[in-house]
Amino acid sequence: MINIGFMGSINNYFINLGRYFVAAASVVTIFASGFLIFAGIWKLFNGLPEIVNLLFLQKEFEVELPVLFISAIDSFMVAVVMFVLGIGLYKLFVDENLSSNNLKWFEIYDLYDLKEKLIATSVVVLLITFVKKIVTWKNPVETMYFGGSIAVVIMAITLFSKFVVVHEIQKKKDEKKKE
Repeated sequence: MINIGFMGSINNYFINLGRYFVAAASVVTIFASGFLIFAGIWKLFNGLPEIVNLLFLQKEFEVELPVLFISAIDSFMVAVVMFVLGIGLYKLFVDENLSSNNLKWFEIYDLYDLKEKLIATSVVVLLITFVKKIVTWKNPVETMYFGGSIAVVIMAITLFSKFVVVHEIQKKKDEKKKE
C-alpha cells in the first residue's frame, strides 16, 4: 500500500516545479514582447527616408505611408499582448502578490481574466491586420475573402467569449456572493 502523505508530497513537488516552468515561459514571453517593440521601432526608423520622401518630395502618396505606420502598430499590438500574457502568467502561477495593484488595466485574478484580455487584444490585432490588407488592396475578391475569414474568426471569438469566458466569470462571481 502506498503512503498517501508521500504521494501528496510528490504531487506538491511537481506542482512547485511546474511553477518554475511557467516562470521561465513568462520571462521569455516578456523578452519576446520587448524584441517586437524594438522591431516596430526599427521598422519606423528604417522607413524614415521613405516617410521623408513621401511627405516632402512626392506630391501624392497613396498607400505606402499608412502601410508603414500600420505595420509598426501591428508589431506594437502583438508585443503588448505578449507582455500582458507574460506578466499575467507570472502573477497567476509564480507571484500572486505582484506589485501591480495600482494598475487598473492589469486586474488579472485567474485564467479567465487572462483569456478575456487575450481575446480583446486578439480582435484588435486581427482588425489591424485587415486594415493593413485593405490599405494595400490589389485583388478585390481576395480582399473580400480575407475580410470574410477575419469576420468569421472574430464572430467565433466573440461567441467563445460570451458563452464560455463570460459565463465562467459570472459563475465565479455568483459563488463569491454566496460565500
